Amino acid sequence: MGILGFGWRKEALRQRFYPSGFRGMYDRLQDAIEEYVRPTDVVLDAGCGSGRVFQHRLAGRVRRVIGVDVTDEPRANPNIDEAARGDLGALPLRDETFDLVLMSHVAEHLSEPGAAFQEVARVLRPGGRLLLLTPNRWHYVPLLARMLPHRLHVAFNRWRGVDARDVFPTVYRANTARRLRVLAEEAGLAVERLERFETEPEYLAFHLVPYALGVAYERLVNRFAALAPLRVNLLLVARKP
Repeated sequence: MGILGFGWRKEALRQRFYPSGFRGMYDRLQDAIEEYVRPTDVVLDAGCGSGRVFQHRLAGRVRRVIGVDVTDEPRANPNIDEAARGDLGALPLRDETFDLVLMSHVAEHLSEPGAAFQEVARVLRPGGRLLLLTPNRWHYVPLLARMLPHRLHVAFNRWRGVDARDVFPTVYRANTARRLRVLAEEAGLAVERLERFETEPEYLAFHLVPYALGVAYERLVNRFAALAPLRVNLLLVARKP
């Protein structure tokens, strides 16, 4: 099945199993952004990449959006006003510059997450916030991903329509709710919100049967609080005092 076929099946299955108003992974992140962002804010998109996967639609709505990444991909990123190249563990930015730092699907790639959180705290202004979305390492998708070589990740994502330039090696060193809380608090950030939620199983949209099983899993873990540690998404909001 080609890219178009996968995309069609994904949308068709979502419409079959979920209501039109269902809030998916990036919808939930966008909701959090809308809740906390202000028109006067200066925003850092940390690990912004190309912007092909997630478009947060902040450019022109806040004072400025600066994107930082270790690659040259941000040069064509439509989400940002200005791009800088740099490592998140050593940001090429001044202290207390930003009102909001956004990290979308970046934490799972950090080999030294403690250094990155310290840098985020450094560049945040007092009262500023970190908004972070990352997968939970105990969910079945990251568990499987950790067992497979990176070249298979690239091949699978290319098949489902993701540009190979947007697929990076994962290490999952910051990817439990407890670990995120510790990293934030060690960096001097106060955790205001830490949610775990499951969304539609788009990774399984290549066939009806695995997708239906994924839907059953989603409904089960979202229904029972005791199963929250098995939900795929971790959404953190942490504030600099």
